[in-house]
Amino acid sequence: MAFVTRSTVLMAAVFAGLSTSAALGDNLNFRDWIDANGFTNNSASALWQGRTGSRTGTLMTPSATNWSSPSFSFATPLIGPLTSPGSDNGAAGPATFNGAWVHPGSGVPAYLVFSPQSALLVGGMTIRSELILNGLSGNGVRISVEAYIGGVTTSLGTITLTGTNDRTDVFSLSVPVVIQPGDSLSMVVDDNGSYLFDHVNFNAVVTVPGPGTGLAMLAAVGMGLGRRRRAVP
Repeated sequence: MAFVTRSTVLMAAVFAGLSTSAALGDNLNFRDWIDANGFTNNSASALWQGRTGSRTGTLMTPSATNWSSPSFSFATPLIGPLTSPGSDNGAAGPATFNGAWVHPGSGVPAYLVFSPQSALLVGGMTIRSELILNGLSGNGVRISVEAYIGGVTTSLGTITLTGTNDRTDVFSLSVPVVIQPGDSLSMVVDDNGSYLFDHVNFNAVVTVPGPGTGLAMLAAVGMGLGRRRRAVP
């Protein structure tokens, strides 16, 4: 009976996660979400949040053009303003895609937290990034993705961003997971041990499995439930 209950709950969670994925649509893409919602709100109830230092760190202060950490007078962790191809030109070159600024503080990472308010089936996060403006002045930045699910934090990987080329990196969970309210995926940008004009253009997209994957998960749970029922006299 316990198996039946757990299986039924899992099937319901997967179904809810698929429904939420379809409903969120473009909101899974940070740039699309910020285009629609702007930087004027940054709260613990928002789908995307800018935080200072950690997943639960102080919420960055919102403004018309960015989220920032005004308590840091120099090397301020911030997210925004928006970029576009050709903007923010300097030694590192201009932005080559529509994204947003991000840079850490000195020894203080900038966190972009994706925190859904309902169950969502996710596969991980894809990040496109490049150094812009004066980004070549230092030794680059590290970009990581952390998953916080069911009270456990798991690293999905880390890359070091240097040079003038943009790159796209996929940070994946080992298997698709239904995350619940209170769970999160976070992009973490730190100074790679030494801050000096760590100017970065980025965009982040939460990846969701295709309908086929979700239906396969439902089918697998359903088959297991059916076998269990047949085995019970």
